[in-house]
Amino acid sequence: MPPRPPRRRSARHRSDAPSSLRRPDDSRTLRRPLLALAVVAGVLALTAGAVTPWILARQAGQLDDSAAKVTAYDSVSKQVDTARERVERERASRSQTRVAPPATPTATAPTPKATKKATPKPTPKVTKKATPKPEPTRKAAPKPEPKPTRKAVTRKPVVKKPARSSDGRPDFALPARCGTRLRFTTYTGHAPDDMKIDFFNESGPTDGMVVVASAAGTVVKLSEPGGVKIDHGNGWYTLSLHLQERDVSVGQKVGQGQRIGLAGAVGTGVAHLHYEQIYDGNHDGWADTPGEIVHSRLQGVLYSVQPDSDEPVVASTNSC
Repeated sequence: MPPRPPRRRSARHRSDAPSSLRRPDDSRTLRRPLLALAVVAGVLALTAGAVTPWILARQAGQLDDSAAKVTAYDSVSKQVDTARERVERERASRSQTRVAPPATPTATAPTPKATKKATPKPTPKVTKKATPKPEPTRKAAPKPEPKPTRKAVTRKPVVKKPARSSDGRPDFALPARCGTRLRFTTYTGHAPDDMKIDFFNESGPTDGMVVVASAAGTVVKLSEPGGVKIDHGNGWYTLSLHLQERDVSVGQKVGQGQRIGLAGAVGTGVAHLHYEQIYDGNHDGWADTPGEIVHSRLQGVLYSVQPDSDEPVVASTNSC
């Protein structure tokens, strides 16, 4: 007989068909029932092997019922566990032998590389040139004009007219320099006691104290002991006695506060300044009678000093 041509295999059985479309082999299909029978047979064999010792022991009377049951149960459970483990291993081996479908390669797009941005260069700042400020023009200082030289003029001392009080007498001040403190005294037999005043220096020694004019006027008489009489106008006169030095002359005009001499003890045993204010009531131009002596008004205050009474102390405001 001629040889039989080979059977054409359908597209289902071609090897070039995809694995997902292949028909499973018939041998695998037949193996599964046989494997199940083999497992059942093995279990029966194991059961028989485990039960056989128990039966023999039971017949021999070595074990009671409870111990025989426990022994048989342990033997059977061990055989069953062993059979289960065997089946699990065979399943695991079969699952590993299956051909896994090839993974279809997926085209991965190349990751674009990050392009570095060019950092812009800083624009250089335009530096402004400082414009020079114009220097201020200095004005020439004008030359000082020469001042006219004044010729020295010799002036005669001006004697101010004394201010008058309401009774017409000048505004008399104490006959001592500004600030000198004088104590007012008198004594019995001074005749008249309350009108004639003896001054003592409370700011220093009385002997040598500077005596000044009580008001502006003209020197009319230098009497003794150590006296200077001044006419102040309108019938008013002053008399100072016991000066150890007299610095004026008859007919000399003096201003208020001008020095006329130094106090002393001429004609008396104690240095002091005797002082009187006189009004020429009969207008004979001398004012010598005791009745023409009046109470002294000094620095706006009218004094009437009594023997054995309080002795006031007053600071001079003459030419202050």
